[in-house]
Amino acid sequence: MKIAILSLRSRFGDVVGDCVQAEKTAEALKRLGQDADRYYIDVGQGCIYDGKNKLLGNWTDVMANMDIIHTLPPIPIANILRQPKVKAKLVTSSVFWSSPTYWRVVAKNSSSWGLNLIKAFVREIAAKLGIKLLRAKEGYDLLLPNSEDEIRCVRKYCRLKKSAKLFAVPNAIDPIPEWVADLERSNELPTEDYVLVPGVFAARKNQISLIEALKDFPHPIVFMGGGPLLEKCRGAAYSNMIFLGHVEHGSRQFYSALKFARVACLPSNCETPGIAGLEAAALGARPVVPYEGGTCQYYAWDAEYIDPLSPMSMRDAVGRAWVRGKLTLDETKRYRQGTWELCARRTFEAYESIILSRRD
Repeated sequence: MKIAILSLRSRFGDVVGDCVQAEKTAEALKRLGQDADRYYIDVGQGCIYDGKNKLLGNWTDVMANMDIIHTLPPIPIANILRQPKVKAKLVTSSVFWSSPTYWRVVAKNSSSWGLNLIKAFVREIAAKLGIKLLRAKEGYDLLLPNSEDEIRCVRKYCRLKKSAKLFAVPNAIDPIPEWVADLERSNELPTEDYVLVPGVFAARKNQISLIEALKDFPHPIVFMGGGPLLEKCRGAAYSNMIFLGHVEHGSRQFYSALKFARVACLPSNCETPGIAGLEAAALGARPVVPYEGGTCQYYAWDAEYIDPLSPMSMRDAVGRAWVRGKLTLDETKRYRQGTWELCARRTFEAYESIILSRRD
């Protein structure tokens, strides 16, 4: 079985969660002995590149030999469906969530989302009437959401092929290196316990609301990550808040920030779930996460849950998590067992369920 895991070329080198999942899944499939490779497509130029950004030629010629084309949004699937040379079964990691809360958080933190907010409420009303307006998932033979909650969300809002299958594949993390056990606290971190807020600074991540909610929290708040709203958040921050900026994933500073955190808070509109939160939990930080996005299926009773539109909810949840303290060693085991090999095995099982017949 020849497998292509495909993103837009504009996302080459992107380290956000969906691209990390694609990269790690391709690597894990290879370790399992499967013929899987990472590709990047430039639809406008009709070209395709490999995982090292090397030009391979016309994308339809390369993809014509594939049995599975596994895409990451926002691939324009209509371009693939129009190509008679491409006979592969089409798969996508949906990475999808929609709800009134999702769009209200984005609108609250971004001045340019008014039209999208209106569209979202139209979709919500249509969904309640049983009308599915979103067509981006319609051409796929197989969809791979990260949770059963995400499957329900996809079915609620998205048009699908009648024959399409949906198969939940869990998100995963890299194994925690052995040297982390002996890792000392970075000099940039507080010497006392702190709340860690890892993630890209963007409208939907909602850090600006958390800053206001925790302005007089009696313990340090450490923000880790870069992004378009980083400077805005720095400007709004209070004296109990520290910004590490972008920290290289897997570095000693990265693992030090996770290891010594008492609580890890993701105040976003949804988490499907975020890899940073899973990594923090694997190192013992008590999770504080939104209800939406499938988080309950990953964190269960380990976490405290927030309403991202309510500063009081965020403050209370962080306070409860602080009192509960770090996860126990037994509680962290579940997160450490969520490996990319497990993700790849589940993904391959899903491929096998559709591979018996090629695309008509």
